[in-house]
Amino acid sequence: MKFETFFPFLIWFKLLTKGSIKADFIAGLTGAVIVLPQGVAFATIAGLPPEYGLYTAMVTPIVAALFGSSFHLVSG
Repeated sequence: MKFETFFPFLIWFKLLTKGSIKADFIAGLTGAVIVLPQGVAFATIAGLPPEYGLYTAMVTPIVAALFGSSFHLVSG
């Protein structure tokens, strides 16, 4: 099996441009504005400390973005 099969984000580096990096950064900030407070709220509703919601809101999209199978995958 190819190395890129396990790490699909390695293929995407050659597709990046200055414009796409800027657009991805803005999309990430926009998503964070929604997901971080939502994660804190869900943790509080579940009776967990709020920081658990922050951890979940930060780690899960990173893992999904790096190991997801699509360049256009929306995770968060």
